[in-house]
Amino acid sequence: MRTDLSRFSRPSSPSTLRRLLTFSQDGNAPGINGSKLAASFLRDAAASGNSVDIVTIGDSNTGYSQGGFGGGGGGWTRGWLRSMNDAGIQTYSSSMTPVMNSSGTTIAGEVVREDDGVTVTTLAGFFSNIQAPYTNVLRGSVSGPAAVTTMVVPATTFIPFGSTGWDYAYIAPSTSAQTFAQPNATYPGGLAPSPSLPTWCQPGTSVIYRTVYVTSTTAGGSFNSTVYRVTGGSYIPHATQNQSTFSASGPQLAVNDLAFTMPVTTPASALIFGWNYIGFGTGPCQISMDCVYKAVRGCAVNQLHYGSGQSTSTISGVVTGSTFGGRKFLQNYFISIRNRQIAAGGSGRVIVWINSGINAPVSGAVFVSSISSMIATLRTEWAATGANVNDLAFVCSATHPLDTDYGGTTEATLHENRACLNTFAAGSRDVTAVDLSALISASQMTSSGYYAGAGANEAHLSQAGYYELSRRMMANLLASA
Repeated sequence: MRTDLSRFSRPSSPSTLRRLLTFSQDGNAPGINGSKLAASFLRDAAASGNSVDIVTIGDSNTGYSQGGFGGGGGGWTRGWLRSMNDAGIQTYSSSMTPVMNSSGTTIAGEVVREDDGVTVTTLAGFFSNIQAPYTNVLRGSVSGPAAVTTMVVPATTFIPFGSTGWDYAYIAPSTSAQTFAQPNATYPGGLAPSPSLPTWCQPGTSVIYRTVYVTSTTAGGSFNSTVYRVTGGSYIPHATQNQSTFSASGPQLAVNDLAFTMPVTTPASALIFGWNYIGFGTGPCQISMDCVYKAVRGCAVNQLHYGSGQSTSTISGVVTGSTFGGRKFLQNYFISIRNRQIAAGGSGRVIVWINSGINAPVSGAVFVSSISSMIATLRTEWAATGANVNDLAFVCSATHPLDTDYGGTTEATLHENRACLNTFAAGSRDVTAVDLSALISASQMTSSGYYAGAGANEAHLSQAGYYELSRRMMANLLASA
């Protein structure tokens, strides 16, 4: 069914802080500077009084090993999720994920592992938007209407989960497509992540598959939202729902929610769900992104930009340039995340995490200028949606401390970046600076095996390193609230 995206509900106040007091390290909160707004979001979520979504932006550390190389993992993106789960904030949703990237003219591959919260440890495996179009599914920014492209594609190239760019899937008017575009699956018996995350949609749990799409004034368009159990090579319908894409009001962002129950008996092969999977879709049809959520308060982590090898200046250019030409991508991305959270029981709170600095290090003033430009753009686009400005917060850091075998010049520059970022955040209403070097020393990281390796490999952490630094950051953020 089509859902009104303006719906708003506010949860009740927190009832207990006992779990927080157990999790927090101390009241001094070393390494945490500036605003307490983000910390208050996390504290309320840990007390089950509200929800919080994290949006991660940065260089390769943001999603390091997302694709499985280097031992698997997901960098800071998975570190955030794990540390919130450890603090007692349950996962309520998977990431908002694009249904198509900008490589080629048809559906392109995406694999979004448990790092973003969607994988069910009970069923094990992963959530994937994978390549297998059948006919007539096109890349929207190439073949779709300009008015839709302006709404849901940024003017610059965001690289979610290391893919090649955010795009949407398009089926032209009077064209039908039977397609494997966008199968999303949990595979029992698959490779469970290590260490595993807490389960959040076990067998028997009521969950919702949400498809974000754009309506059209041309009648006749529709798509199927479906769930199949795949057993012994047979596709057994579990839930299905047809959604018209027509709206006389013109192109508008809309959602379709398909509610279903995770099977109590684990399917022998897979549970597959997605838009237009096996069933027919008829154009005009424009699908932007999707997720799986359940109606509880908790957390979700959304990976927006994973700029491998990119400098802070380059990342800033991606964010600030995304609105060129009147593009509304950031607005509609924020709307989609916020309204999903509200539908699940939260009030629409979002924390944007920005971490960079390892590539092409620059002076502290230049570093902070790039961070400030990103924040200004994101604030502007958030406010343009009509959302409460007090529901958006920022947590920023210059990258992790480096040991002497990486290069003293780089670490000295990062030290300056951290100091300037702390000053920038001081007294800010909505920006918290995390000084990662105050959480752990470079020598401690070496002795604990928290780098991916020695020398140049200190540019990345082992997944254990991301976990540990995220855990310390979370503890100190909670203690600072």
